[in-house]
Amino acid sequence: MGIILGFALFIGVSIGVLVSILLVTTAVIAAVKRARRRMHVWRVFLPVAIVSMTLLILGVYHYPYDTGTPGSNYSLLFRHFFFVGLAYAVIPGIASVLAFLTTLFCRDYSIVKGEV
Repeated sequence: MGIILGFALFIGVSIGVLVSILLVTTAVIAAVKRARRRMHVWRVFLPVAIVSMTLLILGVYHYPYDTGTPGSNYSLLFRHFFFVGLAYAVIPGIASVLAFLTTLFCRDYSIVKGEV
């Protein structure tokens, strides 16, 4: 049964990595475009990404999952392993999207120069 639970973890991590790659590349490309028009984008993006990733990891770690005992409730354990793998793998993507959204509050270069 351990092989099936390991497979559930593998499936969750695989799906999470694919989603995370998509979210990270989208957020970084959007931040690069935003950095041309706004000030301090990378000074905001990196700390927010690190802090939000840390908080999300702590949130997943302390989330009260239902755990089963060996020999009973393997569907519950399968679901637990799947969602834990998915959650940990998606965290970098969510953190990068949150970091990009905070860069939207950066000042525009045209405001600093006095142009309208």
